[in-house]
Amino acid sequence: MTESVFSIVFLDFDGVTHPEPCYQEGVLCNVDKIAAVLNRYPQIEIVISSSWRMQYTLAELQDFLCEIPPSRIIGVTPSIQKPSADWLPGVVPEFERQWEIETWMKANRPWGTPWIALDDRAQWFAPGCPNLLLTDRTTGFSDADALVLGQMIEERL
Repeated sequence: MTESVFSIVFLDFDGVTHPEPCYQEGVLCNVDKIAAVLNRYPQIEIVISSSWRMQYTLAELQDFLCEIPPSRIIGVTPSIQKPSADWLPGVVPEFERQWEIETWMKANRPWGTPWIALDDRAQWFAPGCPNLLLTDRTTGFSDADALVLGQMIEERL
């Protein structure tokens, strides 16, 4: 494992950090599993891609993910609702979440920097997106997902 430029993990909440739908007592119940994988790779930075970014500040989001050092949770993706300067009026990009992630990457990282998205919505990404770890929204991030995430990270190091 090298300590070179690494990747960003883009993290959704609903359907990932907890099942969707979820009752109050189950909210964020999978954060420990996610943190157990990510904390093995301190060079990974996390960006929040969840719609929660629209209701909470970055500091609040960092607090929700208390098992991950807050310094590693570095930002949030832009919203497709507020397009970037290169967006063409009247043209709504397909694969909304992937567009938001790629817009963040273009603004913040060199071309080709690896990234991984943890999300439960396949339709928000291009078919066959190799950067997507798709979770089952009824369970959220599982032990099986933890194994896959570790493999995906190792492949990108």
